[in-house]
Amino acid sequence: MASSKNVRTRRTPGDFIQFIALSIIAGFLTAGILIPPTVGVGVAATSSINWFKGLPEDMSDGPLSQPSTILASDGKTELASFYSQNRTSVPLSDMSKHMQDAIISVEDRTFYEHGAVSPLGMFRAVINNFLRPGNRQGASTLTQQYVNNLLIDQAEVNGEEASTLGANKGYMDKVKEIKLAISMEQNKSKDEILEGYLNIVNLGGSNYGVEAASQYYWGIPASKLNVQQSALLAGMVQSPNQYRPDVNPELAKERRNVVLGTMYRDGKITEDEYNEAVNSELDLDLHTTDSGCSTAGNADYFCNYIVAKVMQDKTFGATKDDRLKNLYQAGYTITTTLSTSAQKDAKDAVESTQPSDNNPDNVNTSLVSVEPGSGKIVAMAQNSKLGDVDDGSHQVSGYNYNVGAIDGGSAGFQPGSTFKPIVLAEWIREGKGVNAFIDGTSLNYPESFRWKASCVDGGSIYTPGGFRFGNAEEGYQTWNTVAYGIKNSINSFLYSMASKEDLCGVKKTAEDLRVYTGSSTPDNKKVAYKIENVASLIGTEQTTPLTMASAYATFANEGTYCTPQAINEVKDRRGKVIQKFKADCSKALDKDVANGVNYVLKQVLVDGSAWRRGIDLPDASAAKTGTTDNSTQTWTVGYTRGLSTASWVGNLDQQKRPLNNLAINGKTLNYVDGATYAGGQWQQFMQSQAKKYNTKKFNMPSEKVLGTQY
Repeated sequence: MASSKNVRTRRTPGDFIQFIALSIIAGFLTAGILIPPTVGVGVAATSSINWFKGLPEDMSDGPLSQPSTILASDGKTELASFYSQNRTSVPLSDMSKHMQDAIISVEDRTFYEHGAVSPLGMFRAVINNFLRPGNRQGASTLTQQYVNNLLIDQAEVNGEEASTLGANKGYMDKVKEIKLAISMEQNKSKDEILEGYLNIVNLGGSNYGVEAASQYYWGIPASKLNVQQSALLAGMVQSPNQYRPDVNPELAKERRNVVLGTMYRDGKITEDEYNEAVNSELDLDLHTTDSGCSTAGNADYFCNYIVAKVMQDKTFGATKDDRLKNLYQAGYTITTTLSTSAQKDAKDAVESTQPSDNNPDNVNTSLVSVEPGSGKIVAMAQNSKLGDVDDGSHQVSGYNYNVGAIDGGSAGFQPGSTFKPIVLAEWIREGKGVNAFIDGTSLNYPESFRWKASCVDGGSIYTPGGFRFGNAEEGYQTWNTVAYGIKNSINSFLYSMASKEDLCGVKKTAEDLRVYTGSSTPDNKKVAYKIENVASLIGTEQTTPLTMASAYATFANEGTYCTPQAINEVKDRRGKVIQKFKADCSKALDKDVANGVNYVLKQVLVDGSAWRRGIDLPDASAAKTGTTDNSTQTWTVGYTRGLSTASWVGNLDQQKRPLNNLAINGKTLNYVDGATYAGGQWQQFMQSQAKKYNTKKFNMPSEKVLGTQY
């Protein structure tokens, strides 16, 4: 952009013309033509002059409406942009000289010779508009047009009706425009004004400024515009949508040729150039620039999650309407926590499990990964394309499988046995050892059995009619250690543990780990566990993959829970940081308790239920599988010190449908559990990403935690 210091410091003929213009304005005011309606006749002259002096002399140096951009964690990779006006501002030096000549020839041929207003043109227009109000004229210079566009833009940003637009423009608006134009020319060079105008003017639809328009109509930068292309764009400013070449090509061509005539008249092009240009075709090559998360590629659901968070955060506006408007107009740069490398691997993993472009049985898969110690979400993927209408090429879904309803997801899914580590954590909290030898033989508890629940009346609950359940496989009804029961995911061991615990403590542990249902809201958080329903000890209450990844990250982080974080920082349109997001972490478990859970869960990947899903980090990785009744929802949630990942394969729409015998990536299996597809998906992702993060070995728990007491 030309320097704002490049302004006139000596008197020129333009100053004299500007003085005449001011005199004419004052004359009109004195004559009563432009008297404000509220001013009485007796004080018309004095009040009108004072009113004119009282008008603002400056305004925001637009354009005010700017796209907002969402970036990956590297601060460079663009995920998506949001705009009501598609605009890319460029300096005048990056605009074709043909474009500059075309706009000046057709709109203001003496732009570089006169001041802010053209007094003769203004006089002619005022007289015409006074005598013929039904056939009004504008008589605006480019400077006045620039001011007018800024006023319109300001009104749109403020949610107001633009009274300065077209036939809505009254005499008061015109006088305000003139005064602002005069002030602008006192503070800006002609080049700066031309640059600003060419960056803000509407050129059809949502395209604003010559850079966005040239990219849209021909896929080229504004610096490459030729004579006929420049004339076409310059002709559009009179009526941007009427002369849109992609809508009304014949009208656009006629208008273009008018502009070419003015360029030839002014000596901006030769006769040969004129003849060649007027006989040329439009040669459009449209390049649409869609806005929003549909353009975010493999990060479309993460982008949608960001939008949901923006809509909930008062950083972006006092009301939801304000936040939405600001997202599309305020020019935010939102740098997120997403790793492009991790996101690619996450998308590859879910698509490898069940491709979205060939999914006859509508099997749903998802994966989300967070950093323990910060809560930063580094990947969030699923095997569908964001949308509500099937485009025939990919499975589509408007739901983000990884998150709850308030964030664009659903009520969640039954977590199955991935809830068992919470029961284990409570076991350790109560001073019991993970190597305690317990009875895992019973598959039922009679009605007379009292389950301890210190927070309810009477201090216990019972199960009317008794409680019966089964193990996933036969041969595991035996006596063995708590660690043995958890690593092999044996229900009879889990209930043997629960029979010796305080169920209110289990709920408290789940609450401390923020294991809430997918239907929870900030004002109504519901723990994904019900004391009165002992079946929920093996994960029958719905929750989300992001919730489980964050809970397990607490084990990896030795008991400190960190709220999931998707945004690192937000800058305004001028590049100033307006919000820097910090980790929101707090103690949820004692370090020894977390290390005790780690000690048990790392065995799952060695000789437990996911022994085939190890990632070659036997003392630095841990996991738990989960399979609901009839294999309707399957999970593997696992972690290292540096990465906690929840992998889910199941059913969103048909939550009671078994995965058994379904076509999953061309294969059918009689039995599907958490280690099958969800485990393979988790393993593929973690093998590609885990070693990029902290893989230090887990610390051993105390002798007490490793003990046999209960």
